[in-house]
Amino acid sequence: MNKLFLILICIISQFAFSQNDKSSPINEYERIYVEAGFVQPIGKLSNKFELSPSFGFWFRNKMDREDYIDFGFNFFIPKNPIEPNFKYRDSVVQYKSSHFAINIGTRFAKVIPLSQRTTNFNLEWNSGIGLALNFYNAPKELEFDDGEHTKEVLTTFYLSQGIKVNYKNVGLQCHYQWSPYNLFNDQVEKDFGSQSLMFGIVYRQ
Repeated sequence: MNKLFLILICIISQFAFSQNDKSSPINEYERIYVEAGFVQPIGKLSNKFELSPSFGFWFRNKMDREDYIDFGFNFFIPKNPIEPNFKYRDSVVQYKSSHFAINIGTRFAKVIPLSQRTTNFNLEWNSGIGLALNFYNAPKELEFDDGEHTKEVLTTFYLSQGIKVNYKNVGLQCHYQWSPYNLFNDQVEKDFGSQSLMFGIVYRQ
């Protein structure tokens, strides 16, 4: 898992520093996106934690005309998380949240101008895919043998759809995300939940 995480970081870094520097105004666009907002779990995930703060950093590259591709991450700090059930040997025990979850990936962005007079006002349609990780700790009273995991990392892919409304360097956004956490982990309780909404503000430069 650590190797996969490092590989993703390297890929993101490579794209971030491999863009062509062009000084012509026609090629100028905002490359850095810094995001702050909240994550709201919905569906079966809604009882796992409450509305929680979220932060993100994305780097943008232009593909063609008004089409772009972003590379980056969002992380959030689960607020008042419950202790979900995990399988431990022949028992079922409750693990505690590490109060940290992160999504690393890429997203395609289509920019739609909302004014014929200026490029400062536009709408973005985003489609994303990537890796989602949610961290949990085992209860301290459990006794683990050598080689057994004292932590659980719920790891899965995610798919997202969202919109942004931008004016100059500031924007508002809302994204729907599907992350099937129990798809690749048979230790976690069934029907853990997978759906969430992420919304907030964006600063781009």
